[in-house]
Amino acid sequence: MGGLLLKNGTVLDYFPADLAGAPRPLVERVDLRIEGERVATRGANLEPAPGDEVIDLEGRTVMPGNVNAHAHLYASLAAGMPTPRTPLTTFTDILTEIWWPLDRALDAEAVYLSAVAGAWGAVRCGTTLVFDHHASLSSVGGSLDRIEQGLSEVGLRGCLCYEVTDRGGKGQRDITLEENERYLQKLRDKPAVGVPRFRGLVGAHASFTLEDRTLQLLAGICSRQDAGLHIHLAEGTTDREVSRDRGWRDPLQRLVDNGLVRPGSVFAHGVDLSPLDMQTLEDAGAWLVHCGRSNMNNGVGRAPVDRFPTRSAVGTDGLDDNMWGELRTTFFRGNEGGRGPLGHAGAARLWLGSFRLARETFGEAFGSLEPGAPADFIILNNFQKTPLTTDTWLSHLLFDFHPWDIEAVHVGGTRVFAAGMKPPVEAQRLQQTAARLWRAMGWQS
Repeated sequence: MGGLLLKNGTVLDYFPADLAGAPRPLVERVDLRIEGERVATRGANLEPAPGDEVIDLEGRTVMPGNVNAHAHLYASLAAGMPTPRTPLTTFTDILTEIWWPLDRALDAEAVYLSAVAGAWGAVRCGTTLVFDHHASLSSVGGSLDRIEQGLSEVGLRGCLCYEVTDRGGKGQRDITLEENERYLQKLRDKPAVGVPRFRGLVGAHASFTLEDRTLQLLAGICSRQDAGLHIHLAEGTTDREVSRDRGWRDPLQRLVDNGLVRPGSVFAHGVDLSPLDMQTLEDAGAWLVHCGRSNMNNGVGRAPVDRFPTRSAVGTDGLDDNMWGELRTTFFRGNEGGRGPLGHAGAARLWLGSFRLARETFGEAFGSLEPGAPADFIILNNFQKTPLTTDTWLSHLLFDFHPWDIEAVHVGGTRVFAAGMKPPVEAQRLQQTAARLWRAMGWQS
């Protein structure tokens, strides 16, 4: 059986092998040969091997598949939800009236279908790897397997966890802790062959919904499974305010005290973090993920992205998986009012950080199209009206590339999406499930 030979592509590589030190993306006209799950050969005028499928790209763009560093696939069927009957004036209102009722309404089928729908939306935007942060309090056991199934049916990779919370009491808390450890142990008991499709972290909702004992139990799982924590941190002022009302230390300090700020941990949002907090994350080797559009939608404030630690990335939270849209909104928002705290260098750091996080978590060279790297890539058939070069790649991400330009998406060398391809589930089934969830939430009669 042959491989796949891509001829005459304009290849954008975020981590070219021949550049030492900090990554500096490279654009060059070159051929790529894919064999199995990986890039096998890269060079000019490559000759096909026997049995190879040959595609002449005629200059079309090839680039690594996008990475979403913080997402909630369980929110996929909330898209298009009816307008709230009462105004939502605070972030707490949004949690108590939308997201917490939704995670209680989700059953096993809805968890799976949300994952399929979210993964299909992701791949259509060129996203090939998702760091998912899951909640479904009425259907906890096996929920991470159902998310894995949904991602697998679309063909995507995922780093999964269940967000532990004390909102449902001790009994439900213990079930959510068990689901995290069960899934992590499953991954350890059956190591991946080839490029891993799935990895796991230890999930938790946010400090203000977690008792001290629960933080200790989370730390125990992290230690036993040698895994980082994935948690919301300082998503607005609520985290700090509730902690103070309950007589707790500040959210980050509580996590530090319990050994949860550790290398490989992923913290989402960071809107209400001080410069000292940022330094704490930096020193610990932890990751901070910016979710700008979600912060804007929830009205929680503007994250100080100019002060984010070295290990920072970009995610969409409970919105879509359009990472190009997320990046450009973050960039525009950073320049709003003349502040300009992010700039081009900051935007590049966040974008490349998502690939660095994936590389660290999976132990694979995501973001590269060098020989040996996973063959996760996007082919664009866009109207290339201006030159794409090593010096202009970021400007194209910010101002030029769009999901409708995507001709095909490959994961592990397999084409998982092409323009005109039908989704893996019928829209009617998704719509019926969404309507059922909305009724259970009291949003639709």
